[in-house]
Amino acid sequence: MVIMTLVKSIASNTLWQIIGKIIGTFLGIVTIGLLTRYLGQTGFGYYTTALAFMQFFGVLVDMGLYLICLREISAHPDKEQFIVSNIFTLRIISAFIFIGGGTLLIFLFPYPSIVKYSALIVSVSFFFMSLIQVLTTVFQKNLKMAQVAIAEVLGRVGFLTVIFLFIFFKGNLPTLMLGNIVNTLIYFLILWFLIKRYVQIKWLINLIYWKEIIIKTWPIALGVILNLVYFRADTIILSLYKSASEVGIYGAPYKILEIVTTFPHMFMGLVMPLLTAAWLVNNRERFQNILQHTFDFFLIIIIPMILGALPLSYGIMKLIAGNDFIESSVILPILMLATGLIFLGTMFTYTLVILEKQKTMLKYFGLAALFSLIGYFIFIPRYSYFGAAWVTVIIEAFITIIALILTLHYSKIRLKLNILWKSLLSSIIMTSTLFYLLSFNLNIILLLIIAALIYFIFLYLCKGINKEFIKNILSK
Repeated sequence: MVIMTLVKSIASNTLWQIIGKIIGTFLGIVTIGLLTRYLGQTGFGYYTTALAFMQFFGVLVDMGLYLICLREISAHPDKEQFIVSNIFTLRIISAFIFIGGGTLLIFLFPYPSIVKYSALIVSVSFFFMSLIQVLTTVFQKNLKMAQVAIAEVLGRVGFLTVIFLFIFFKGNLPTLMLGNIVNTLIYFLILWFLIKRYVQIKWLINLIYWKEIIIKTWPIALGVILNLVYFRADTIILSLYKSASEVGIYGAPYKILEIVTTFPHMFMGLVMPLLTAAWLVNNRERFQNILQHTFDFFLIIIIPMILGALPLSYGIMKLIAGNDFIESSVILPILMLATGLIFLGTMFTYTLVILEKQKTMLKYFGLAALFSLIGYFIFIPRYSYFGAAWVTVIIEAFITIIALILTLHYSKIRLKLNILWKSLLSSIIMTSTLFYLLSFNLNIILLLIIAALIYFIFLYLCKGINKEFIKNILSK
Protein backbone atom coordinates (compact mmCIF):
# COMPACT_ATOMS: atom_id res chain seq x y z
CA MET A 1 0.00 0.00 0.00
CA VAL A 2 2.84 2.37 0.92
CA ILE A 3 4.67 1.50 -2.32
CA MET A 4 1.55 2.15 -4.41
CA THR A 5 1.07 5.51 -2.70
CA LEU A 6 4.69 6.41 -3.45
CA VAL A 7 4.30 5.38 -7.09
CA LYS A 8 1.18 7.52 -7.44
CA SER A 9 2.94 10.50 -5.79
CA ILE A 10 5.92 10.22 -8.13
CA ALA A 11 3.67 9.83 -11.17
CA SER A 12 1.59 12.82 -10.09
CA ASN A 13 4.72 14.94 -9.51
CA THR A 14 6.16 13.97 -12.86
CA LEU A 15 2.90 14.75 -14.64
CA TRP A 16 2.52 18.13 -12.93
CA GLN A 17 6.11 19.02 -13.70
CA ILE A 18 5.71 18.12 -17.35
CA ILE A 19 2.45 20.07 -17.59
CA GLY A 20 4.02 23.03 -15.82
CA LYS A 21 7.10 22.86 -18.04
CA ILE A 22 4.97 22.71 -21.20
CA ILE A 23 2.95 25.76 -20.12
CA GLY A 24 6.10 27.57 -18.92
CA THR A 25 7.88 26.79 -22.19
CA PHE A 26 4.92 28.08 -24.20
CA LEU A 27 4.77 31.32 -22.17
CA GLY A 28 8.55 31.70 -22.48
CA ILE A 29 8.41 31.30 -26.24
CA VAL A 30 5.54 33.79 -26.50
CA THR A 31 7.63 36.24 -24.47
CA ILE A 32 10.60 35.75 -26.81
CA GLY A 33 8.31 36.41 -29.76
CA LEU A 34 7.07 39.66 -28.25
CA LEU A 35 10.58 40.85 -27.39
CA THR A 36 12.14 39.99 -30.75
CA ARG A 37 9.36 41.72 -32.67
CA TYR A 38 9.42 44.79 -30.43
CA LEU A 39 13.18 45.18 -30.02
CA GLY A 40 14.41 44.01 -33.43
CA GLN A 41 17.82 42.44 -34.05
CA THR A 42 19.88 45.20 -32.41
CA GLY A 43 17.61 45.73 -29.42
CA PHE A 44 17.31 42.00 -28.80
CA GLY A 45 21.09 41.78 -29.11
CA TYR A 46 21.40 44.31 -26.27
CA TYR A 47 18.82 42.33 -24.27
CA THR A 48 20.73 39.08 -24.87
CA THR A 49 24.06 40.66 -23.89
CA ALA A 50 22.74 42.09 -20.61
CA LEU A 51 21.03 38.82 -19.73
CA ALA A 52 24.02 36.64 -20.66
CA PHE A 53 26.40 38.77 -18.61
CA MET A 54 24.27 38.57 -15.45
CA GLN A 55 23.46 34.90 -16.05
CA PHE A 56 27.16 34.27 -15.75
CA PHE A 57 27.09 35.52 -12.16
CA GLY A 58 23.60 34.18 -11.47
CA VAL A 59 24.78 30.64 -12.19
CA LEU A 60 28.03 31.25 -10.30
CA VAL A 61 25.99 31.89 -7.15
CA ASP A 62 24.87 28.27 -7.04
CA MET A 63 28.30 26.91 -6.02
CA GLY A 64 26.79 23.43 -6.20
CA LEU A 65 24.51 24.17 -3.23
CA TYR A 66 21.35 23.11 -5.08
CA LEU A 67 22.58 19.58 -5.77
CA ILE A 68 24.20 19.16 -2.36
CA CYS A 69 21.08 20.42 -0.58
CA LEU A 70 18.87 18.00 -2.52
CA ARG A 71 21.21 15.11 -1.80
CA GLU A 72 21.64 16.02 1.90
CA ILE A 73 17.93 16.29 2.70
CA SER A 74 17.28 13.07 0.74
CA ALA A 75 19.95 11.22 2.72
CA HIS A 76 19.15 12.88 6.12
CA PRO A 77 15.42 13.72 6.19
CA ASP A 78 15.49 14.03 9.99
CA LYS A 79 17.79 17.07 9.67
CA GLU A 80 15.87 18.79 6.88
CA GLN A 81 15.20 22.11 8.67
CA PHE A 82 18.79 22.39 9.89
CA ILE A 83 20.20 21.63 6.42
CA VAL A 84 17.86 23.90 4.45
CA SER A 85 18.19 26.84 6.87
CA ASN A 86 21.99 26.75 6.74
CA ILE A 87 22.18 26.39 2.96
CA PHE A 88 19.52 29.08 2.41
CA THR A 89 21.51 31.50 4.58
CA LEU A 90 24.72 30.63 2.75
CA ARG A 91 22.93 31.16 -0.58
CA ILE A 92 21.79 34.67 0.39
CA ILE A 93 25.35 35.67 1.28
CA SER A 94 26.82 34.17 -1.90
CA ALA A 95 24.12 35.88 -4.00
CA PHE A 96 24.99 39.31 -2.60
CA ILE A 97 28.68 38.72 -3.27
CA PHE A 98 28.55 37.30 -6.80
CA ILE A 99 25.53 39.08 -8.28
CA GLY A 100 26.56 42.35 -6.64
CA GLY A 101 30.05 41.92 -8.05
CA GLY A 102 28.63 41.28 -11.51
CA THR A 103 26.60 44.50 -11.51
CA LEU A 104 29.76 46.46 -10.73
CA LEU A 105 31.94 44.60 -13.21
CA ILE A 106 29.71 45.23 -16.25
CA PHE A 107 30.39 48.98 -15.98
CA LEU A 108 34.03 48.21 -16.85
CA PHE A 109 33.03 46.61 -20.16
CA PRO A 110 32.74 48.60 -23.43
CA TYR A 111 28.98 48.16 -23.68
CA PRO A 112 26.44 50.92 -24.37
CA SER A 113 24.77 52.42 -21.28
CA ILE A 114 21.47 50.74 -22.19
CA VAL A 115 23.11 47.31 -21.75
CA LYS A 116 24.74 48.22 -18.44
CA TYR A 117 21.58 49.61 -16.84
CA SER A 118 19.53 46.70 -18.17
CA ALA A 119 21.97 44.29 -16.51
CA LEU A 120 21.77 46.26 -13.25
CA ILE A 121 17.97 45.94 -13.15
CA VAL A 122 17.81 42.27 -14.14
CA SER A 123 20.37 41.36 -11.46
CA VAL A 124 17.52 41.55 -8.91
CA SER A 125 15.76 38.78 -10.82
CA PHE A 126 18.81 36.54 -10.58
CA PHE A 127 18.98 37.15 -6.81
CA PHE A 128 15.44 35.83 -6.32
CA MET A 129 16.06 32.91 -8.68
CA SER A 130 19.08 31.85 -6.65
CA LEU A 131 16.86 31.60 -3.55
CA ILE A 132 14.14 29.76 -5.47
CA GLN A 133 16.60 26.98 -6.32
CA VAL A 134 17.17 26.17 -2.65
CA LEU A 135 13.45 26.25 -1.84
CA THR A 136 12.74 23.90 -4.74
CA THR A 137 14.82 21.11 -3.18
CA VAL A 138 12.33 20.82 -0.30
CA PHE A 139 9.40 20.38 -2.67
CA GLN A 140 11.36 17.83 -4.71
CA LYS A 141 12.24 15.81 -1.64
CA ASN A 142 8.65 15.87 -0.38
CA LEU A 143 7.24 15.05 -3.84
CA LYS A 144 5.24 18.29 -4.01
CA MET A 145 6.50 19.62 -7.31
CA ALA A 146 2.99 20.43 -8.50
CA GLN A 147 3.18 23.51 -6.26
CA VAL A 148 6.50 24.55 -7.81
CA ALA A 149 5.07 24.05 -11.31
CA ILE A 150 2.09 26.29 -10.50
CA ALA A 151 4.34 28.95 -8.95
CA GLU A 152 6.61 28.93 -12.01
CA VAL A 153 3.66 29.29 -14.39
CA LEU A 154 2.17 32.17 -12.38
CA GLY A 155 5.56 33.87 -12.40
CA ARG A 156 5.79 33.56 -16.17
CA VAL A 157 2.25 34.89 -16.52
CA GLY A 158 3.33 37.91 -14.50
CA PHE A 159 6.40 38.29 -16.72
CA LEU A 160 4.31 38.12 -19.89
CA THR A 161 1.78 40.62 -18.50
CA VAL A 162 4.47 43.16 -17.67
CA ILE A 163 6.05 42.74 -21.12
CA PHE A 164 2.65 43.32 -22.75
CA LEU A 165 2.18 46.52 -20.71
CA PHE A 166 5.63 47.94 -21.41
CA ILE A 167 5.34 47.19 -25.13
CA PHE A 168 1.89 48.82 -25.18
CA PHE A 169 3.29 51.93 -23.48
CA LYS A 170 6.48 51.73 -25.59
CA GLY A 171 8.91 51.28 -22.72
CA ASN A 172 12.66 51.12 -23.29
CA LEU A 173 14.89 48.08 -22.75
CA PRO A 174 15.87 48.73 -19.10
CA THR A 175 12.22 49.09 -18.08
CA LEU A 176 11.38 45.87 -19.92
CA MET A 177 13.80 44.10 -17.57
CA LEU A 178 11.31 44.76 -14.77
CA GLY A 179 9.32 41.89 -16.24
CA ASN A 180 12.10 39.49 -15.20
CA ILE A 181 11.93 40.81 -11.64
CA VAL A 182 8.14 40.41 -11.49
CA ASN A 183 8.54 36.83 -12.77
CA THR A 184 10.99 35.68 -10.10
CA LEU A 185 9.41 37.73 -7.29
CA ILE A 186 5.99 36.07 -7.79
CA TYR A 187 7.70 32.67 -8.08
CA PHE A 188 9.67 33.23 -4.86
CA LEU A 189 6.81 34.60 -2.76
CA ILE A 190 4.51 31.69 -3.62
CA LEU A 191 7.17 29.10 -2.71
CA TRP A 192 8.13 30.99 0.45
CA PHE A 193 4.52 30.88 1.63
CA LEU A 194 3.97 27.21 0.73
CA ILE A 195 7.25 25.87 2.09
CA LYS A 196 6.17 26.58 5.67
CA ARG A 197 4.04 23.44 5.49
CA TYR A 198 7.17 21.31 5.27
CA VAL A 199 10.00 23.21 6.93
CA GLN A 200 10.51 26.44 8.87
CA ILE A 201 13.48 28.22 7.31
CA LYS A 202 15.45 30.41 9.67
CA TRP A 203 18.54 32.57 9.44
CA LEU A 204 21.08 29.96 10.56
CA ILE A 205 24.87 30.11 10.52
CA ASN A 206 26.56 26.93 11.72
CA LEU A 207 30.17 27.36 10.67
CA ILE A 208 31.06 23.74 11.38
CA TYR A 209 28.29 22.54 9.06
CA TRP A 210 29.15 25.24 6.51
CA LYS A 211 32.68 23.88 6.39
CA GLU A 212 31.31 20.37 5.86
CA ILE A 213 29.04 21.59 3.06
CA ILE A 214 31.81 23.59 1.37
CA ILE A 215 34.07 20.51 1.43
CA LYS A 216 31.33 18.57 -0.34
CA THR A 217 30.34 21.32 -2.72
CA TRP A 218 33.66 22.83 -3.80
CA PRO A 219 34.19 20.29 -6.63
CA ILE A 220 30.72 21.12 -7.96
CA ALA A 221 31.36 24.84 -7.45
CA LEU A 222 34.60 24.64 -9.41
CA GLY A 223 32.80 22.60 -12.04
CA VAL A 224 30.10 25.29 -12.24
CA ILE A 225 32.76 27.97 -12.77
CA LEU A 226 34.40 25.96 -15.53
CA ASN A 227 31.01 25.10 -17.01
CA LEU A 228 30.18 28.79 -17.13
CA VAL A 229 33.19 29.43 -19.30
CA TYR A 230 32.19 27.02 -22.05
CA PHE A 231 28.41 27.47 -21.77
CA ARG A 232 28.03 31.23 -21.20
CA ALA A 233 31.16 32.82 -22.59
CA ASP A 234 30.13 32.42 -26.23
CA THR A 235 27.50 35.18 -26.14
CA ILE A 236 29.73 37.54 -24.15
CA ILE A 237 32.70 37.02 -26.51
CA LEU A 238 30.37 37.37 -29.52
CA SER A 239 29.12 40.69 -28.11
CA LEU A 240 32.70 41.98 -27.85
CA TYR A 241 33.66 41.09 -31.43
CA LYS A 242 30.44 41.43 -33.40
CA SER A 243 27.50 43.82 -33.71
CA ALA A 244 24.46 43.77 -31.45
CA SER A 245 22.47 42.63 -34.49
CA GLU A 246 24.56 39.45 -34.81
CA VAL A 247 24.23 38.84 -31.07
CA GLY A 248 20.46 39.12 -31.51
CA ILE A 249 20.45 36.61 -34.38
CA TYR A 250 22.38 34.16 -32.19
CA GLY A 251 20.45 35.05 -29.05
CA ALA A 252 16.96 34.22 -30.38
CA PRO A 253 17.55 30.47 -30.96
CA TYR A 254 19.85 30.39 -27.93
CA LYS A 255 16.95 31.52 -25.74
CA ILE A 256 14.99 28.55 -27.07
CA LEU A 257 17.91 26.31 -26.05
CA GLU A 258 17.92 27.82 -22.55
CA ILE A 259 14.18 27.27 -22.10
CA VAL A 260 14.27 23.67 -23.35
CA THR A 261 17.34 22.71 -21.29
CA THR A 262 15.57 23.50 -18.03
CA PHE A 263 13.62 20.25 -18.59
CA PRO A 264 16.46 17.75 -17.94
CA HIS A 265 17.37 19.59 -14.72
CA MET A 266 13.74 19.45 -13.62
CA PHE A 267 13.43 15.76 -14.50
CA MET A 268 16.73 14.80 -12.84
CA GLY A 269 15.64 16.77 -9.78
CA LEU A 270 12.67 14.40 -9.53
CA VAL A 271 14.75 11.29 -10.19
CA MET A 272 17.72 12.22 -8.00
CA PRO A 273 16.13 11.39 -4.60
CA LEU A 274 15.09 7.98 -5.95
CA LEU A 275 18.51 7.22 -7.41
CA THR A 276 20.16 8.41 -4.18
CA ALA A 277 17.95 6.17 -2.04
CA ALA A 278 18.64 3.13 -4.25
CA TRP A 279 22.38 3.77 -4.26
CA LEU A 280 22.63 4.28 -0.47
CA VAL A 281 20.96 0.93 0.28
CA ASN A 282 23.09 -0.73 -2.42
CA ASN A 283 20.06 -1.73 -4.50
CA ARG A 284 21.97 -1.84 -7.80
CA GLU A 285 19.11 -3.41 -9.75
CA ARG A 286 16.69 -0.61 -8.89
CA PHE A 287 19.41 2.00 -9.48
CA GLN A 288 20.11 0.60 -12.96
CA ASN A 289 16.40 0.33 -13.83
CA ILE A 290 15.74 3.97 -12.92
CA LEU A 291 18.82 5.18 -14.81
CA GLN A 292 17.99 3.05 -17.87
CA HIS A 293 14.44 4.35 -18.10
CA THR A 294 15.65 7.92 -17.66
CA PHE A 295 18.21 7.37 -20.44
CA ASP A 296 15.54 5.89 -22.73
CA PHE A 297 13.13 8.72 -21.97
CA PHE A 298 15.73 11.36 -22.85
CA LEU A 299 16.62 9.59 -26.11
CA ILE A 300 12.96 9.50 -27.14
CA ILE A 301 12.84 13.29 -26.70
CA ILE A 302 16.17 14.48 -28.07
CA ILE A 303 16.63 12.44 -31.26
CA PRO A 304 13.48 13.72 -33.04
CA MET A 305 14.20 17.19 -31.62
CA ILE A 306 17.63 17.23 -33.27
CA LEU A 307 16.62 15.75 -36.63
CA GLY A 308 13.28 17.56 -36.78
CA ALA A 309 15.03 20.92 -36.48
CA LEU A 310 16.65 20.41 -39.89
CA PRO A 311 13.50 20.81 -42.02
CA LEU A 312 11.50 22.90 -39.53
CA SER A 313 14.02 25.52 -38.33
CA TYR A 314 12.94 28.19 -40.84
CA GLY A 315 9.28 27.88 -39.93
CA ILE A 316 9.98 27.68 -36.20
CA MET A 317 12.08 30.85 -36.10
CA LYS A 318 9.60 32.74 -38.29
CA LEU A 319 6.75 31.66 -36.01
CA ILE A 320 8.54 32.42 -32.74
CA ALA A 321 10.72 35.45 -33.49
CA GLY A 322 9.26 36.96 -36.66
CA ASN A 323 10.64 37.85 -40.07
CA ASP A 324 13.58 39.85 -38.68
CA PHE A 325 15.06 36.64 -37.23
CA ILE A 326 14.70 34.26 -40.18
CA GLU A 327 18.52 34.33 -40.38
CA SER A 328 18.52 32.55 -37.01
CA SER A 329 17.05 29.45 -38.68
CA VAL A 330 20.52 28.35 -39.80
CA ILE A 331 21.70 28.40 -36.17
CA LEU A 332 18.74 26.58 -34.60
CA PRO A 333 19.61 23.03 -35.85
CA ILE A 334 23.17 23.41 -34.55
CA LEU A 335 21.96 24.57 -31.14
CA MET A 336 19.36 21.76 -31.04
CA LEU A 337 22.26 19.31 -31.38
CA ALA A 338 23.92 21.03 -28.43
CA THR A 339 20.60 20.85 -26.54
CA GLY A 340 20.37 17.10 -27.02
CA LEU A 341 23.89 16.66 -25.70
CA ILE A 342 23.05 18.83 -22.69
CA PHE A 343 20.10 16.53 -21.88
CA LEU A 344 22.41 13.52 -21.65
CA GLY A 345 25.24 15.44 -20.02
CA THR A 346 22.87 16.62 -17.29
CA MET A 347 21.74 13.07 -16.60
CA PHE A 348 25.28 11.73 -16.21
CA THR A 349 26.69 14.67 -14.21
CA TYR A 350 23.76 14.46 -11.76
CA THR A 351 24.42 10.74 -11.42
CA LEU A 352 28.08 11.37 -10.60
CA VAL A 353 26.97 13.65 -7.76
CA ILE A 354 24.84 10.79 -6.40
CA LEU A 355 27.87 8.50 -6.63
CA GLU A 356 29.90 11.23 -4.85
CA LYS A 357 32.35 11.19 -7.78
CA GLN A 358 31.82 14.79 -8.88
CA LYS A 359 35.50 15.54 -8.31
CA THR A 360 36.45 13.22 -11.16
CA MET A 361 34.85 15.62 -13.66
CA LEU A 362 36.87 18.66 -12.60
CA LYS A 363 39.90 18.15 -14.85
CA TYR A 364 37.59 17.54 -17.81
CA PHE A 365 35.56 20.66 -17.04
CA GLY A 366 38.90 22.48 -16.93
CA LEU A 367 39.88 21.13 -20.34
CA ALA A 368 36.46 22.02 -21.73
CA ALA A 369 36.77 25.57 -20.40
CA LEU A 370 40.25 25.96 -21.88
CA PHE A 371 39.39 24.50 -25.27
CA SER A 372 36.13 26.45 -25.50
CA LEU A 373 37.87 29.77 -24.84
CA ILE A 374 40.50 28.96 -27.45
CA GLY A 375 37.75 27.93 -29.86
CA TYR A 376 35.58 30.98 -29.21
CA PHE A 377 38.47 33.43 -29.63
CA ILE A 378 39.60 31.72 -32.84
CA PHE A 379 36.28 31.02 -34.55
CA ILE A 380 33.93 33.80 -33.37
CA PRO A 381 35.97 36.63 -34.98
CA ARG A 382 36.10 34.61 -38.23
CA TYR A 383 32.72 32.88 -38.37
CA SER A 384 30.57 34.89 -35.95
CA TYR A 385 27.62 32.96 -34.50
CA PHE A 386 28.43 29.85 -36.57
CA GLY A 387 31.75 29.61 -34.76
CA ALA A 388 30.07 30.09 -31.39
CA ALA A 389 27.43 27.43 -32.10
CA TRP A 390 29.76 24.71 -33.37
CA VAL A 391 32.30 25.19 -30.59
CA THR A 392 29.40 24.82 -28.13
CA VAL A 393 28.38 21.53 -29.78
CA ILE A 394 31.91 20.11 -29.71
CA ILE A 395 32.45 21.01 -26.06
CA GLU A 396 29.05 19.66 -24.96
CA ALA A 397 29.81 16.40 -26.79
CA PHE A 398 33.15 16.14 -24.99
CA ILE A 399 31.54 16.68 -21.55
CA THR A 400 28.70 14.23 -22.25
CA ILE A 401 31.03 11.45 -23.42
CA ILE A 402 33.36 11.86 -20.43
CA ALA A 403 30.45 11.97 -17.93
CA LEU A 404 28.98 8.83 -19.53
CA ILE A 405 32.27 6.94 -19.29
CA LEU A 406 32.79 7.92 -15.64
CA THR A 407 29.19 7.09 -14.69
CA LEU A 408 29.45 3.60 -16.19
CA HIS A 409 32.86 3.06 -14.61
CA TYR A 410 31.93 4.01 -11.04
CA SER A 411 28.40 2.63 -10.99
CA LYS A 412 29.43 -0.68 -12.60
CA ILE A 413 26.26 -0.73 -14.70
CA ARG A 414 25.62 -0.96 -18.42
CA LEU A 415 23.04 0.98 -20.40
CA LYS A 416 21.17 -0.70 -23.24
CA LEU A 417 20.83 1.07 -26.60
CA ASN A 418 17.64 -0.59 -27.86
CA ILE A 419 15.64 2.65 -27.72
CA LEU A 420 18.42 4.58 -29.47
CA TRP A 421 18.10 2.64 -32.73
CA LYS A 422 14.29 2.59 -32.66
CA SER A 423 14.09 6.31 -31.97
CA LEU A 424 16.70 7.05 -34.64
CA LEU A 425 14.82 5.03 -37.28
CA SER A 426 11.49 6.68 -36.39
CA SER A 427 13.13 10.14 -36.46
CA ILE A 428 14.70 9.54 -39.88
CA ILE A 429 11.30 8.53 -41.30
CA MET A 430 9.74 11.62 -39.68
CA THR A 431 12.45 13.97 -41.01
CA SER A 432 12.34 12.54 -44.53
CA THR A 433 8.56 13.01 -44.61
CA LEU A 434 8.90 16.61 -43.40
CA PHE A 435 11.40 17.47 -46.14
CA TYR A 436 8.90 16.12 -48.69
CA LEU A 437 6.01 18.09 -47.14
CA LEU A 438 7.94 21.39 -47.23
CA SER A 439 7.14 21.73 -50.93
CA PHE A 440 3.43 22.02 -50.07
CA ASN A 441 3.97 25.19 -47.96
CA LEU A 442 2.01 23.83 -45.02
CA ASN A 443 1.60 25.80 -41.80
CA ILE A 444 4.46 25.21 -39.35
CA ILE A 445 2.09 24.24 -36.52
CA LEU A 446 0.45 21.64 -38.77
CA LEU A 447 3.91 20.34 -39.71
CA LEU A 448 4.84 20.03 -36.02
CA ILE A 449 1.67 18.03 -35.33
CA ILE A 450 2.33 15.79 -38.35
CA ALA A 451 5.93 15.31 -37.20
CA ALA A 452 4.85 14.22 -33.72
CA LEU A 453 2.25 11.82 -35.08
CA ILE A 454 4.64 10.20 -37.56
CA TYR A 455 7.39 9.85 -34.95
CA PHE A 456 5.29 8.29 -32.22
CA ILE A 457 3.38 6.02 -34.59
CA PHE A 458 6.60 4.55 -35.99
CA LEU A 459 8.19 4.44 -32.54
CA TYR A 460 5.19 2.44 -31.35
CA LEU A 461 5.37 0.13 -34.38
CA CYS A 462 9.09 -0.39 -33.66
CA LYS A 463 8.10 -1.27 -30.08
CA GLY A 464 10.14 1.65 -28.80
CA ILE A 465 7.25 2.66 -26.56
CA ASN A 466 4.28 0.81 -25.14
CA LYS A 467 1.99 1.04 -22.16
CA GLU A 468 4.50 -0.82 -19.99
CA PHE A 469 7.31 1.61 -20.88
CA ILE A 470 5.18 4.65 -20.00
CA LYS A 471 4.11 2.98 -16.76
CA ASN A 472 7.76 2.27 -15.89
CA ILE A 473 8.83 5.84 -16.60
CA LEU A 474 6.19 7.18 -14.23
CA SER A 475 6.69 4.56 -11.53
CA LYS A 476 10.46 4.83 -11.49
